[in-house]
Amino acid sequence: MSLLCPADNQLSRFSVYMCDGPPAGSWSRHDEQGSAMGWSRRVAALVSGTLLSGCVATGTALAAPGPKLEVETFGGGWARPGELADLSLVGAARGLKDVTATSSAFSGAVTFKWSDNDGGYDAVATVAMSDQPGVYPLVAKIGGRVVAREQIRVKPSERPSFAVQALFDTAARPGEQIDTEFNDLFPGETGTDFTVRSTALAEPVRLVHDNQLAHFTPRSFTGQPYLRPDVKDGTYPFDLYGPDGRRIAEKSLTVRAARPGDSDYLGKARGPAFSPTFDPDTAREHGYRVRAGGRVYVLWKDSYPDPGEENSLSATSPAFTQPVNLRRDDTKAADGDDPRYYAMATVRTGLTTGTYPVTVVAHHGRVKRTGRLIVTGRPVAKRSDTTGPGTGWLGASGGLLVLTALGVYVVRRRRHTPA
Repeated sequence: MSLLCPADNQLSRFSVYMCDGPPAGSWSRHDEQGSAMGWSRRVAALVSGTLLSGCVATGTALAAPGPKLEVETFGGGWARPGELADLSLVGAARGLKDVTATSSAFSGAVTFKWSDNDGGYDAVATVAMSDQPGVYPLVAKIGGRVVAREQIRVKPSERPSFAVQALFDTAARPGEQIDTEFNDLFPGETGTDFTVRSTALAEPVRLVHDNQLAHFTPRSFTGQPYLRPDVKDGTYPFDLYGPDGRRIAEKSLTVRAARPGDSDYLGKARGPAFSPTFDPDTAREHGYRVRAGGRVYVLWKDSYPDPGEENSLSATSPAFTQPVNLRRDDTKAADGDDPRYYAMATVRTGLTTGTYPVTVVAHHGRVKRTGRLIVTGRPVAKRSDTTGPGTGWLGASGGLLVLTALGVYVVRRRRHTPA
């Protein structure tokens, strides 16, 4: 072996000594008999100098890295019996034939296919259901020749499991989705028709296998049903039924509507407000008057109504002949505004003059707002009385805009009026 220094392209003294021995006459007889230790020190010094000078071996060429075998499984490097394992062979040229992977963890050899997306060879292998826990050797071959090695780590099988939980970090909320999952990747389990039933759901939900979300676990069945919007706070059972209609398992889920102070509570309700016609610009929350036996529109706004409230809001009052259901305003006039709701109520006849409460309950009982309606025993003016600027839905800023526009109009009219 010789060492070639890239700096001066000359053989080092160390290579000459190692290959040819010391130069003639360079050692005395005394050196030959008693300086073995000195020779060792010279060699060590020369080796150190060679390494520090950046010399490289010319007799042994650096081998190019060969193909690399990679394994991906679901459980952090450990796979359950029956799960899938993604295999990748990178660093091999395209167009090769007979590219396979074999392991005693598999029931047979697995054939790789070229992937343009990954720039290598990919394969999917199934860990045998009969595998015992342990580490199994894995080899990749090209044309029958081993080119890379890896391992398959197998953990024990797990009994079938059923889970029901909120889809997000918060508690399960009325009208929102939840997550249901059944995993029966266990020896002897069969069938694919699984259904979840609960009084908290509008209807039974069928669980299905999702190849994208549960690629590694072929016997994972999931569903994301919606809870009923009108479901009350409480704990509800969820029953899992198998292909034969037999109940397999049961889980419980606590449902609780979000309340002010909860991180996911976004409600911002306004109202109730009152108007002789469905006109949010003239609606008033205070000081509205209506005669006994008359009619009044009740209006309600909410920046973030709960799911399903379009069909559950109502306004009640001892002044009304009956509770009225508020319905969502889906007209063009509502575009760009917070969701708003309205209903026309009839005031009872024979009421004495006075103030009567009107109550709207929203967000599944968590928000309760009460307005005051003044009922008179005599006819009232067409335009209802108010308590002054800022009491209606336009508020002080809205009233200011109206007054400003009116002032501009008066000034312009004066400028164009002949003297």
